[in-house]
Amino acid sequence: MKTIRMQGFAAAAAIAVVFVLALSAQAQDASATYKSKCAACHGADGTGSPTGKALKAPDLGSEAVQKMTIAQMEAQVSDGKNNMPPFKSTLSKEQIQGVVAYVRSAFGPKKK
Repeated sequence: MKTIRMQGFAAAAAIAVVFVLALSAQAQDASATYKSKCAACHGADGTGSPTGKALKAPDLGSEAVQKMTIAQMEAQVSDGKNNMPPFKSTLSKEQIQGVVAYVRSAFGPKKK
C-alpha cells in the first residue's frame, strides 16, 4: 500500500514539474515575442519608446489599457488599431494570447 502511495506521489510530483516548466517556457516565449514585436513602439517597460510616443502608442500600464478585456486586447493585437499594425498574419493565436497575458502581468497593477 505504501509503495502505491509513493508511486502516486512521485507521478503527481512529476506532472507538477512538467506543468511548471511548460508555464515557464510559455512565459519566456511571450516575453521574447513582446521584445521582438512590441517593444520597438511600446518600450521595454511598456511606457512607450520615443518612436511609440511619436506614434501615440498607449502606455501599456495605463488604466485605459489595463481596463480592456482580454478579448479586446487580443483583437487589437490581431487586427491593429490606429498606428498599430495587425499581427494576425505574423503571430499565431497562441502567441497573441501569450503576449496579451504578458502585458497584463508585466505592466498591470502590482499585487501587494
